[in-house]
Amino acid sequence: MKIFRIIFLAPLALIRLLFVVLVSAYVTVVGWFWLKTKGFSRSLQQWVIGTWGRSILFVCGIKTDQNELPQTQNFILMPNHRSYIDIFIVAGLTPAAMVGKAELAKWPFGALGAKVTNSILVNRKDPKSLVLTMKRIKESVENGMPVILFPEGTTYKGPLTKKFKNGSFKIAADSQIPVIPMAINFEDVNDAWVDKDTFVGHFFRQLSKPVTRVTIRYGKPLVESNYKTLQEKTKKEIDDMLTTIQGV
Repeated sequence: MKIFRIIFLAPLALIRLLFVVLVSAYVTVVGWFWLKTKGFSRSLQQWVIGTWGRSILFVCGIKTDQNELPQTQNFILMPNHRSYIDIFIVAGLTPAAMVGKAELAKWPFGALGAKVTNSILVNRKDPKSLVLTMKRIKESVENGMPVILFPEGTTYKGPLTKKFKNGSFKIAADSQIPVIPMAINFEDVNDAWVDKDTFVGHFFRQLSKPVTRVTIRYGKPLVESNYKTLQEKTKKEIDDMLTTIQGV
């Protein structure tokens, strides 16, 4: 039945894929001209990331149910990570600088898009890149540009979260930057992109679905001077929200 659905809805997946490419090109090119003529600004960042994310969510049939983002000026948003779809979700709902893998620079419009939005690409195998990333996160938030990063470091099917990385919590604790936990829960657990599932295969299966339903919950901002305490509280807050959403 699933194979039949994928074949029957393949044209829908192709149309959506074409739109993703076109909207990525559009916002990146417009953003580049904006950057060259007016310089970088929070307005530029919000327009490029927000327009890109919301457009893809709409066309790809990704329906979200979310609460309000807590009102705070400077923060690091930390969501759990289920799929690359999470990137579209956080971009559309909470436009901010993103921290991602250096490999994203090889994607179409990846490198230019990161430059236009002041996003941060990190090579995890290079200690110097990791140190520079922590520095850029701190500078971005101090300059009024919130940052989004996935503390798990990779996708995980769940039902809750896996072990978090330490680095970003050290920066947040040392600089007293508020961390906003964010829970992302797909109605269909098979929407997660994990293990040996290929990107192309999952992408076409996902885009062939008429509707993908996702529940989003933002937690309260957390500020701690001890990074381990901050890490534990953030993980617990996300796990608690996921548990509530799932009705476990």
